[in-house]
Amino acid sequence: MTKMKKEFIFIVFIVGFAVSAYSQKTPAYKNASLPVEQRVDNLISLMTIEEKVEQLQSQLLFSNQFDRRNYKVGHMRNKAHFIHGNIPESVVRCAEIINEDTREAIKASRLGIPVLQHGEALHTPLWGRATCFPQSIGMAATFDDELYGRVSGVIAKETRAVGVRQVYAPVVNISRDPRWGRTEEGYGEDVLLNSRMGVAYTRALEKGGVVASPKHYVDNYGDGGHDSYASNVSWRVLREVFLEPFRACIEEGGARSIMASYNSVDGVPASSSHYLLTDILRNEWNFKGYVVSDYWGVNGVHSAHKVAGSYAEAQAQALEAGLDLELPGGYGALLSLVKNGRISEQTIDQSLRRILTVKFELGLFENPYVDPKEADKTVRSREHMDIALEAARKVMTLLKNSNNTLPLSDKDIKKVGVFGPAANVMSLGDYSGPYGGAKGEYLTDKITPYEGLKRRLQGKAEVVLHSGNTDVAALARTCDVAVFFAAIQEGEGEDRSILTLPKRNMKPAESLDNAMIVDTGEKLSFELDQEKMIEDLAACGVKTVVVLQNGSIIDIRRWMDRVDAILEAWYAGEYGGTAIAEALFGDINPGGRLPMTWARHAGQIPVYYYIKPSGRGYRYLDDDGKPLFPFGYGLSYTTFEYSDLVIPEKVTKDGYTKISVTVTNTGTVKGDEVVQLYLHDELASVARPLKELKAFKRITLNPGESRQVELTLPYRSFGLWNRDMKFVVEPGVFKVMIAKDAATNILEGKITATDI
Repeated sequence: MTKMKKEFIFIVFIVGFAVSAYSQKTPAYKNASLPVEQRVDNLISLMTIEEKVEQLQSQLLFSNQFDRRNYKVGHMRNKAHFIHGNIPESVVRCAEIINEDTREAIKASRLGIPVLQHGEALHTPLWGRATCFPQSIGMAATFDDELYGRVSGVIAKETRAVGVRQVYAPVVNISRDPRWGRTEEGYGEDVLLNSRMGVAYTRALEKGGVVASPKHYVDNYGDGGHDSYASNVSWRVLREVFLEPFRACIEEGGARSIMASYNSVDGVPASSSHYLLTDILRNEWNFKGYVVSDYWGVNGVHSAHKVAGSYAEAQAQALEAGLDLELPGGYGALLSLVKNGRISEQTIDQSLRRILTVKFELGLFENPYVDPKEADKTVRSREHMDIALEAARKVMTLLKNSNNTLPLSDKDIKKVGVFGPAANVMSLGDYSGPYGGAKGEYLTDKITPYEGLKRRLQGKAEVVLHSGNTDVAALARTCDVAVFFAAIQEGEGEDRSILTLPKRNMKPAESLDNAMIVDTGEKLSFELDQEKMIEDLAACGVKTVVVLQNGSIIDIRRWMDRVDAILEAWYAGEYGGTAIAEALFGDINPGGRLPMTWARHAGQIPVYYYIKPSGRGYRYLDDDGKPLFPFGYGLSYTTFEYSDLVIPEKVTKDGYTKISVTVTNTGTVKGDEVVQLYLHDELASVARPLKELKAFKRITLNPGESRQVELTLPYRSFGLWNRDMKFVVEPGVFKVMIAKDAATNILEGKITATDI
C-alpha cells in the first residue's frame, strides 16, 4: 500500500470518526437532512413541560410595552407592526427590528427554538411601507382569481422579506348581510367566488413561504349583521355555504393554519368546538396544520359565552377541542392544568407537534433571519407597484351611465369640480396599516382621487377642489362636470343599521392645496351632508358623476336618478386615485362586477341571489323584493354578444366538465367581460337554490374580436348535501345558464349527471 493511499484512508477514518462523534453530540432536530417528522419527535423528547407550553403561547406588545417582551414564547406579533408613528418606518428598519427580536428569542430558548413572527396582511402587509393593494371586496369585484394570485404573491414576498412568516388572512367569511362592518374584508356573498379568491390568496402565501390563516372559522356574524353574534344558521346551510370556502382553502390552497371565530355555533363557542376543530377540520378535511384563536377569543369562552366556569377551564376546553395556539399572550394556565391533571401532557404534545412541524417546514431552524438590504430591494419594487396599479384598474365597477356620460372627453372638458369627503384622502379600507385613513398623506407618491385627476388632466383642464363649507352650486356652475367622492364609515366593530351616505364632520384643511379632509378630532368647522350636496350638484344642470369608495352597499335611492353616472371604486389601494381618473376619462374601461347583491334599502336585507324556492313568493306588501343591482352586475363602455353555447351530454365524473361559449365585442372600444355560468338542479332529494354560480372567467376583447371561452366545472360542482347530510352527486338533469349577472340569463341549456 502506498504512503499516499495510507494517508487517504487515515483521513477518511478521521473524518468519519468526527462526523460520527458530531452526530452523537448534535441532536437530530438540528440535522436539516432528516425528515421533519423525525426532527419534531426528537425535539419534543428533549423539551420540558414548561418549554412545551411556551410554544403554545404568543405575545402582542405595543410600542410603549416592548420592555415586557417574554422572549421564550413561540409566537410574536412582529414589532415592526407597532413601531410606526405618523410616518412609516423604512423597510430596512422593519427587517432589522424583527431580526433583533428573533435573535433575542433564539438566545432565550435553551434548545434554540426560533420564534414565529406573525402579523396581518389583508390587502397589504401591516408594517412599514409595503405595497398597498385594493381591499379584498374590491379584488372580488375583479372576478379574476389569476390576477389575485399575482397580487397575493407580492404580499407573500413583501411579508417574508422582513421576516414575517404567518399572516391572519384571507377572510373567507361569506357576507349575506352587508350591514356587517367587516363585509369589506371578504369576497362578498357567493360560495364559489369566496372559495376561488380564498384559494388564490392562500396558495400564493403558502407557496411563498408564509403561513396563511383563513378566518374566521366559521360563521363570523349573526342576525342583523352584528359582528361575532351567535350563528343561528342550520348545519345544512353551514355545510352548503359557510364552511365551503374554508374547505377549499385547506384542500386546494394548502393552508397550514386556521383562525377560529369569536362566536358560538349551534350553542358551542367556535374556539372550543370539538366538532368544528377536530371532527370536520382534521378528520374530514385532513387538516394537518394548527388552529389559532382570534385575539382573546379563548377568554370569551368563559367571559362572554359562559360555558366555562373560569378562564383556566376555558383554556382546557379549547385545547382539548383542537385549538392549538391562543392569541395573544394566552394559555397562561396550561402548566397548572397539566400539573393538576385537568389536561394531559399528551394533549400538549399533540398541539406542539403541529406547530413545530410548520416551524421546521418554514426553515426557521436553519434560516431565521432576513437580509434588510434585500428586503429594501423587494418591497415596493417597480414590478409590485405595477401590479397594484393593474389591480386598482380592474376593480372599477360601473353602476350607472345615463346617455353615455362616461367616459368624459378631455377635449371637451375644460374644468372639473371635485367635491365630497373622500376627494382628497386615501380611502383604503380596514387593515391598511400606517397608510389607512388620514395617514394616507404620508405616502411618498400620494395619489388621492383629486391628485389623480390633476395628473391626468395636467395641461388639458383645470381641476378645482371644493373647500370648506362654501357654496356648492356656485362652484359647480363654473365647471363642465362635477365629480362627487362619497364616503361611509365601516370596518371591524363598525356594523351599520342605516345604509344611506352619512353626514360627515369636516374641517377646512390647512395644506397648500386647501384640501378638505375628514375630521381627526380637532374643533369642527361644519357638517357635510353628502346626500344633500349630491342633490345640489345635480340641480345645477352640470354633468354630475358620483364615485363611491366603500366596501359594502349603500342606499342610493334618494339621489341615484338625479345623477348622470355612478362609478363604484371600492377601496382601490394606493393607486386608486390614478385608476379612478383613468376610468372617468376612458383610458381604461371599467370591467368589475358586483360580488354581492345590492339591496335597495336595509328593509330588503338579507337579500342574496342563491335563494331556495319559496312557498309563497319573494315580494313584500310595499316592495317587489328585487334588489337595485343583482350579483355579478356591472356596465361597460362597450357591448358584448354571446353565441354558440356548447354543452356535453353528460357530466364528466372523473375529471372536469367543460362548457364553452363564444363572446364577441360588438362595440367600438376595448373592454372586459365576465362570463358567468350558473347551474340549477331540476330534481333533487333536498331543496336546491334557484341558481348557483359554478364558473366564471374574465376576458379582454378588442372591438370586433370574438373568443371561445371554456368554463371548467369539477365534479363537485354538481354535488349537494343530501337528507343524511352526506355530500353526493345525485343523478339528474341540471339547467345550465350563461349570464351577464345573476338576474340576466343570455343562453341556456341542460346537462345530465348519472351514476355511471
